[in-house]
Amino acid sequence: MEADGKGNTRMRMARGGLATWALAAMALAFASPATASGDDDARGSLRFGGDAGYPPYHFLDSRGHADGFDVELARAVADDLGLEPVFELGDWSAALERLARDEVDIVPMFWSAERERRFPMSDPILLRHHALFGHFETPTLESLEGLANARVAVQRSGLAWEAMHELDRAGVTLVELDNEGETLAAVARGDADYALAPTGIGYHAIQRDDLHGLVALSPPLLERKYVFAVAPERPELVPEINGALERLRRDGVQNRLYVEWIGSPMAPGTGDPAGTAHPSRLAAVAAAGFLLLAALALLAWRHRRARHAAAPSAPAGATPADAPLLAELREAIARHELGFALQPKVDLRSGRWLGAEMLVRWEHPRLGALEPDDFVPLAEQANAIGEMTLYLVRQGLEQCRNWPDTGDPLHVSINVSANDLADPHLVDAIIEASRGSVPGLMLEITETEVMREPGRVAEALPRLRAHGIRISVDDFGAGHSSLVNLRRLAPDELKIDRSFVRALPDSHSDGAIVRASIRLGHELGASVAAEGVEDEAIRRWLVEAGCDAGQGFGIARPMPAAEFVELLRRQG
Repeated sequence: MEADGKGNTRMRMARGGLATWALAAMALAFASPATASGDDDARGSLRFGGDAGYPPYHFLDSRGHADGFDVELARAVADDLGLEPVFELGDWSAALERLARDEVDIVPMFWSAERERRFPMSDPILLRHHALFGHFETPTLESLEGLANARVAVQRSGLAWEAMHELDRAGVTLVELDNEGETLAAVARGDADYALAPTGIGYHAIQRDDLHGLVALSPPLLERKYVFAVAPERPELVPEINGALERLRRDGVQNRLYVEWIGSPMAPGTGDPAGTAHPSRLAAVAAAGFLLLAALALLAWRHRRARHAAAPSAPAGATPADAPLLAELREAIARHELGFALQPKVDLRSGRWLGAEMLVRWEHPRLGALEPDDFVPLAEQANAIGEMTLYLVRQGLEQCRNWPDTGDPLHVSINVSANDLADPHLVDAIIEASRGSVPGLMLEITETEVMREPGRVAEALPRLRAHGIRISVDDFGAGHSSLVNLRRLAPDELKIDRSFVRALPDSHSDGAIVRASIRLGHELGASVAAEGVEDEAIRRWLVEAGCDAGQGFGIARPMPAAEFVELLRRQG
């Protein structure tokens, strides 16, 4: 470590990186250090500036070495371009000034219109979000516009600082600090009511600094591209960096670094305030990540096996190919004879109702009351599930139009298969049925099937969202859960399966999986809901873990539509 004449610190970064995170945990090691002279010719080096305290993206570890996702990605970009990376981390405001003066070449940052006027910018590296963090007793907010007479901690010159100055809300006091992590600490000390910070930084600080009782109190806010900003005097770097990023994406390097630093439930630096990157600990990190995925797969397999053993192959007296039963099902749909119940969903922190999930029922004239497992598979096998889905969407929207206005944004949730959304005609019909709907519609996509036509599903999602229809991934962890599917679906909500929730808070393994799933959902910009909330102890555990919403018998049992209307009226 050495200081230049302006008092800025120039670091020599240990050269190396993390090995690929595969299905088996592999040993990780660092190569020998490489020197970075402060007299490097600018044409032969890539000078990286940024914040010394911004883990897990870029930060100085306990040895004074630059580390983090952005650092490793910049190193890979420099290697691709044949340049020598030089890392110079310090104060964030100073980093912006140094970039403007051409004293560093690149600084990773959130995009904003103001910043784009000052600096050339690369293609997006990530899409990231902020959230309002605070004590779980503090009121939740849907947007920054809801802030009133509050103290909000922000990093000086950061995107949150810019957004709050632009908002200029009367009665709101800004607590301006030098570091994102300090904004969370200010809330913990009682010096601020909220911290407006990037979600990944917020959850990292809460875990690293053991800030008990601090949670996200808003949905993801300030969705922005995360980019490399380039010194104004070096615009020729932009196409070069874009080319390198494209090659790194194509070769899987960028995705690997994301999983190792951010996507993994135990990213490097987690639990270590100094962020010390030691090979033995990194091996443990890789193993922990592997064990999380293995646990999800094992529990999903047990879940499917138990359902297969417990459920009859078909309703009594019927087989999957039973043409008369299928005809009766289609007739029941046409005559609007399928029934349903509504299971309320609650905001775990505020206790306010968020809406309800619609659960289909069928009172068969010959076989009696049938559960969904008794007839939904039949509809799927006979390609009649689309008819049922559209029927339920129309019925659900018709019911929720009778809900009283509680002052909260409400939605009705309908279960659909991801493969339903590969049918463009069905998607058109769902959009048409939802036009002008208040409350809103949420489609809960089950992960119990392999997605057969992911391309068509991906085409449907932006069309649905353009009409205000939200997407939830249902039963997360109990089906074909994968990071690939999550990336394709980009859900607005991640719904944790009840098999992981019902043993909380006593099960250490389930607790670790649920915490990791909450963090993953928030990193994806999604809210997180938990099924199977059976008692107050589970509810409080989920609140402290940062879970946003819940449903289960401990909150409210499925009920007729009229009872749910009364429930909303009492909330008023």
